[in-house]
Amino acid sequence: MEIMSASFSRLAKACTLICGLSFASGAPLVAKELTLQKVPPITVEQAPAYPENLARYHFGAQVETAPQNGAASNLVLSTSSEDKNTSEAALLCDDPTTGYALSSGNKTLVITLSKIESIDSISFLNHGVKGSVKIATSNSKLPADSAQWHLVSEQELTGAAFHAKVGPGEAKYVKLTFSVIEPGRIASLGVYSAPSVAAFTMPRTRKLNLERTGGFALISYNLTDVHAKSRAVYVSSGDEIREANNMIDDQSATTYKFASDDSEPTAIIDLGRVTNLRRITALYTPRPGTVNFYVLESLPGHQPNAPKTLKLDDAALANLKAVGSVSDGTGRAAIDFPETTGRYILVKWAGAAQSDAPFSVAEIAAFGGNRPGNLIAANSSATAGDRIESDGKSVADGKDLGSGKDFSKDMPEEGPEAPAEGPPPALPPPPPFTFVPELLPTSP
Repeated sequence: MEIMSASFSRLAKACTLICGLSFASGAPLVAKELTLQKVPPITVEQAPAYPENLARYHFGAQVETAPQNGAASNLVLSTSSEDKNTSEAALLCDDPTTGYALSSGNKTLVITLSKIESIDSISFLNHGVKGSVKIATSNSKLPADSAQWHLVSEQELTGAAFHAKVGPGEAKYVKLTFSVIEPGRIASLGVYSAPSVAAFTMPRTRKLNLERTGGFALISYNLTDVHAKSRAVYVSSGDEIREANNMIDDQSATTYKFASDDSEPTAIIDLGRVTNLRRITALYTPRPGTVNFYVLESLPGHQPNAPKTLKLDDAALANLKAVGSVSDGTGRAAIDFPETTGRYILVKWAGAAQSDAPFSVAEIAAFGGNRPGNLIAANSSATAGDRIESDGKSVADGKDLGSGKDFSKDMPEEGPEAPAEGPPPALPPPPPFTFVPELLPTSP
């Protein structure tokens, strides 16, 4: 009996030692599981919170500066570590991480919209600029120093985000006059239309700008746009999950907040169709850690009946296609990678210590190649909106007219094949031939 007790005691000590070493080495004994919550569809009540940004090249907008005008060909894309662009073309492109430098003194920007629009607000991100800005509008082309401009706002530049309520009012030209005391950069310029459901039910036609090449074409068309087919479909946490589409609304001043105890904030964006991607950027709360980007053709464990949660363990995450990561902790990430095909973008932040303040994401943007085929495909998806639900009923917009399909259900990876062109319609049959005799008059 004493021999058995001694043997058991030695066995227990050995097990305790092994377990202690396992925990000390940090090796997990059980695979960690990431549970994502499904984002509900956008409702009619939410639609006015997502106005369209009219200051975009793909809507036909243009920008001029005074005293000098820079060439769009000088545009330099931001990288994971810095932004050196000096061309004002960045202000009308879709990349929120590529900004425009404002030096000390006075600078005037004139934004020309494609037509007279009903505008409601103007905003941009401010990276260190101190001074003031005056905003004026006009329906007709005026010299920058004309007294006929209609002044709609005058504010100091102090915080990290600038927002001015200027409408609703009509304008085709918007002039921003900066008086800069301390230089810095501005980015994510937005001239927003008056909020309406029509932004989803009757989407605007987008221009392709095929004559522009290189980096300019690459970032002039954002594929993660809430006014196109893209939607935020899963997030790891948050008190207001219905606001997850704030991450793809082209409004850098609006954010989505994850729970403060979420150690690995994660979001999945559905582009609505399989497409080619080459660049992903993001704006978020600055903090130490790493942000990882994945491009997926399908979601692992995703069921056709659109489950309320999506669970990913370490094995599933290890099999995902990572296209890059950023670890600088500045709150601004930009990665370029070889052209990759996918429908879903998964963004996952990790390695940061938990904080009492919630972690927020302002924008996630994705861009494809600059080849005409890719742009035409993107334009086709961007001119179609999605269903908007109200009181449990859904209102079909341009994309769903006649189909009756609800966005809350899974869409096929590719749309149905377009019908082939049929034979031309037959000509109508000729009228029946009728003989009518001609009677000639006779003399008496």
